[in-house]
Amino acid sequence: MRVEFEIVHPDEGSSFRLLHQKTIAERHAWQYHYHPEYEIVCVLSGSGTRHVGNHFSSYEDGDLVFMGPNLPHAGFGLDAHGLHEEIVIQIKEDVFNQSLLTRPEMEALTSFLERSKYGVSFSGATREKATKKLVRLLKLTAFERFI
Repeated sequence: MRVEFEIVHPDEGSSFRLLHQKTIAERHAWQYHYHPEYEIVCVLSGSGTRHVGNHFSSYEDGDLVFMGPNLPHAGFGLDAHGLHEEIVIQIKEDVFNQSLLTRPEMEALTSFLERSKYGVSFSGATREKATKKLVRLLKLTAFERFI
């Protein structure tokens, strides 16, 4: 399988890109790709195969994954059928200020960002809370989204 480099452009007036996609899974090209940005993928509806790095697994409505920079992954629609809806956020690595991450108070965040090199999947209450916040982002201004 060939891995494509994806060029990500932040939204106008923003330091990151926010996508809300609704598609019929069979009509969408789910390309295996990588990019230097962190990425959050929240599948609001749909099920299929998740391909992150060397890992394949099934997902269903509500899937929430955080991936680190340059981690190859396929769009979350492989083997999917019917309506597929997701929210995707792509964040440049420099948003996480390196001098800030060296502070002791940031140890948990630094550890989390390190684990994201392999992809982090969320479940339970964490997934539910994060999904509600991601849906709310769709209605906010660029400044409110950043905050």
